[in-house]
Amino acid sequence: MRLVLSLLVFAFAMLPLSSAQLAFTHDADVPQEVVEGVQRALEDALVERLPEEGVLSAVLEGGGQGEFSLVLSYGERQLTYTLLGEAKEYEKRLATALNYDGLSLFDTLPSLSLTSFSGREFGAKVDEHSYKEGDRFTVLDAKGRAQGVVVVTRVAEEEGVLLLSQLSGKPLFLGMELKEQGNKSVALSFSLNKNLASAVDLMLTWPLAMHPFSAQFGLGATLTSRIHGSIGLSAKLPLSQFSSAQNALVRNLSLDATALFSAGYDTSLQDSFYQASGEVGVACALSNWTLSLALGNRVAASEALLLEQGLFLKLTTAYTYTL
Repeated sequence: MRLVLSLLVFAFAMLPLSSAQLAFTHDADVPQEVVEGVQRALEDALVERLPEEGVLSAVLEGGGQGEFSLVLSYGERQLTYTLLGEAKEYEKRLATALNYDGLSLFDTLPSLSLTSFSGREFGAKVDEHSYKEGDRFTVLDAKGRAQGVVVVTRVAEEEGVLLLSQLSGKPLFLGMELKEQGNKSVALSFSLNKNLASAVDLMLTWPLAMHPFSAQFGLGATLTSRIHGSIGLSAKLPLSQFSSAQNALVRNLSLDATALFSAGYDTSLQDSFYQASGEVGVACALSNWTLSLALGNRVAASEALLLEQGLFLKLTTAYTYTL
């Protein structure tokens, strides 16, 4: 039986491939539930990290009494797992183990990559200290495809480590490459208040030296009569800093806060006005798009009268371009 399995693996390895693939074989007595769970764990947690032009060989063997042996081979490197316990837990436990142990199958890692994970934050070893809090990176798989975005929350200079929190994207795994991206951004947003008053804003966000704070500069207009310019401060705290980034909901959510001072012109009153506002909310990032819900307080006045004062609830959708 093992000879047949070996021949099958060898045949897969000889096929001309343009990207890393999984050659998975198993004994006939291994339950289908176990086979499917192990295969999903391998594809999700390891195959995406493998370099191109390679084949990951995986052989799953039954050992009796609910015990199974998984042998992984990539080139000349090999990794063996013994699977115990309930079958429904195999997939989760194996994916977690591969996140760390899978690095041993790599010959070399990218010069800048995810090298550790605490459950909340990732770590990346760096040789130079040119990075600072607020810097952002796109995380790439072995095929160069973007899997997520992380932000530097702290620089441990003595250890030469960047601590990173995930802002958005798919599950990330150790060994994935980090590609530095601009940390300044321009966002075009459309918002709707509880009284159905709508507004359009163009906002430049410029990160400050201390995470999570940024300076903001913007131009905006209500769809009724006001045009204004704004300046202020904002803060964005990824929820992954407080809970596991492996949770699909958590890794795309953030707590946002903004304080702005605005000056503009009201065409209906034919008069200038000034406005101060502050808001806190929750934002969900989906690639370049963001959907947020915020509660705030705003005061607006012209030289002659008070135009607006009180709480507001705002729903906003925005498209962000990184500079």
